[in-house]
Amino acid sequence: MRREEPWAQMIYAKFHTKSGDRIKYHKSFSVWPRIKFAKPITKPFIGWIIGNSKKIDFWRDTWATSIPLREHIDLPNHLWKLCTAKVSDFINPDGWNFPTDTLLALLAMGITISSITCNTNSEDIQIWKLDIHGDFSVKNAFESTPDCLDTAWWWKCTWLQCLHLGLSGFAWKLINQILRSDDLIQRKGILLVSISNHCGFIAEPVNHLFFECNVAKVIWSWATSTFNIDVVAENDSWKQILDKSKALSLYLNDLWITMVFSVSRWLWNARNKIQFDESKLTIREIQNRVLREVENSTKLSKHGMYNTVSEL
Repeated sequence: MRREEPWAQMIYAKFHTKSGDRIKYHKSFSVWPRIKFAKPITKPFIGWIIGNSKKIDFWRDTWATSIPLREHIDLPNHLWKLCTAKVSDFINPDGWNFPTDTLLALLAMGITISSITCNTNSEDIQIWKLDIHGDFSVKNAFESTPDCLDTAWWWKCTWLQCLHLGLSGFAWKLINQILRSDDLIQRKGILLVSISNHCGFIAEPVNHLFFECNVAKVIWSWATSTFNIDVVAENDSWKQILDKSKALSLYLNDLWITMVFSVSRWLWNARNKIQFDESKLTIREIQNRVLREVENSTKLSKHGMYNTVSEL
């Protein structure tokens, strides 16, 4: 991310104080929790190509070492608010111009200013150290800092190459429990009468919709028998269901994962058709729609099958 870009300036201004410190209070913004999480991970890999130094915060930016100078010094927060110097404050037309005491302090930190070049005729450029061109991208950051990231178990299942994006998007909502179900709406304090659209059950919690309802039981029984794997139990987690095909080839794993998410999506879609369109899909119609999505997955999967009778 280059700080001179308008969107970067907006984000920086939104989440930093005028003195340059990150805000300490809560900000009602959906990406704020992830910004707080990602900043300490990415911070060591952000640097500067020093030009006229007007954009570089002397204390808070990583311009002289791999960490900001502020982290070398223990000062109360209220005093840091007074520390607003830019690196350009210590440059004259001839180059670096530090007071003797500041120069000695830098030497004590192991910083030899004479080894750092500056060009007063050019602009400062913020760089991402892990890219050969210095350009930041989310992809590069994710691939370059894997040890710092606690990747959720479902990541590789929901974004498989064999899944169409629409099905992947549904799978992500399903696993993260953010489908707009009756019980989710009720948990947000909204009064709502709930009834199972498939079987007329007195209420429709998510677990009933996907596992306990008679329609769901029939569909899951058909799905597991198709792959000749263990039946889906009402108390199985999504991870346990997706792992039922572990003993099979990667190709059949792809198809089973597609089957799981497709069955879930069409149970959800069938429920919505009853609730909003007053039309009902039969079990056979649901199965046919699931099979079409699995068939599409067979064309997208890049894996192979085991050369065994059971898989062939």
